[in-house]
Amino acid sequence: MGLLAATLKKELLLLIRDRMGLVLLFVMPAVLVTIICLVQAKVLNPITHVLVLDSDKKEIGKIIYKGLKDSDNIIAVKGEDVGCNTEAGAKALVNKGTYQFSIVIPEGCTDFAFDQARLFALGKKGTAGTNNKQITLYFDPSVQGGFRAAVLSAVSKVLLCLEYEIKLRQAVFPTDRRPDATPPDPWFDIKEAWATEFGFIKMPTSVQQNVPAWALFGIFFICVPLAGSMIQERENKTQDRLKTMPVPGFILILGKIVAYICVCLIQFFFVFLIGKFVFPLLGLPAFVVSGPWIAVLIIIAACAVAAANYGIMLGQLAGSYEQALVIGPTTIVIAAALGGIIVPVYLMPGPMQLISNLSPLAWALDAFYDILLRGKQIKAVLPEAGCLVLFGMAASGISYLSFKYKK
Repeated sequence: MGLLAATLKKELLLLIRDRMGLVLLFVMPAVLVTIICLVQAKVLNPITHVLVLDSDKKEIGKIIYKGLKDSDNIIAVKGEDVGCNTEAGAKALVNKGTYQFSIVIPEGCTDFAFDQARLFALGKKGTAGTNNKQITLYFDPSVQGGFRAAVLSAVSKVLLCLEYEIKLRQAVFPTDRRPDATPPDPWFDIKEAWATEFGFIKMPTSVQQNVPAWALFGIFFICVPLAGSMIQERENKTQDRLKTMPVPGFILILGKIVAYICVCLIQFFFVFLIGKFVFPLLGLPAFVVSGPWIAVLIIIAACAVAAANYGIMLGQLAGSYEQALVIGPTTIVIAAALGGIIVPVYLMPGPMQLISNLSPLAWALDAFYDILLRGKQIKAVLPEAGCLVLFGMAASGISYLSFKYKK
């Protein structure tokens, strides 16, 4: 018992003296749990931003806007209130990510509905079904499929209710109509479109959305083996022997960074090949890069620079391999949660959406979506790529200052 008590006392003393260990054991898990709970706080009750472009300016447009405005989960904004008066402008705002979707109500919808009601009263079929008014919904390609289906269903029901309401108000709804009779053709067509510069009609698949996200997650995890190699070199005195060689120190560090950037490129192409050839064998859509490959390579290279320099910083700051093994994955998971990889950013509460802008994974994922889903060109990803490179430079600067301080 005395040996056991002495051993227990020794371990507790070591833990108390290891401030970083205390942080890892208590602060890091608390931060992680808090952030995950905040991120998922409104997943079951998401807030959606909608742009309503009402060219009708009459009853139908007003009723649709009021229905959206009165919803607890939707923040509806009129196009005229934000200086958007054209369909192209509404599409551009959705493409930019300002709104999750926009609804475009063409001119003459209300007049068309009342004309159809009067024709129905006279026993005529009218023009519904052959010359319908088309209400277009533009969705951000990064919006999930279940959300799009729910929105389309809700708008369809609203328009169907409007048809019957107008008929009742015109006193033209036949009282002898059997409940099982075939309903008349709908007056309005709903067109689902994508706010993308590709001009495609086919919806982007979940593979297109998820492969880039989790590939980025894997790229940033190279910080763990990179930090581990630095710590191992330091502990077995390899680093001291390297310093005796006639080679500048920055060359040794640069060699590590370049090597791990190559690893990141190989890692991404491995994931790409799986998405391209293995997914179809499993019944999933194939992963396709629709945008320019140069832009994709720029994003991957910038991510690799950020991840490699973060690994260098982690290896320099961590006191042991165990600390690096805990700090690295934990911070990457936190960055992924904030960056929209675990939960889309537009489903997060407002304060969390602002905080998500601090995550390097959010920059990289948004750049990927710009190229793969929104159809943008190379210049669109340069700001995010620049931020990732600056993040890497900042991490490298912290590593240098820490090295000088310890020396």
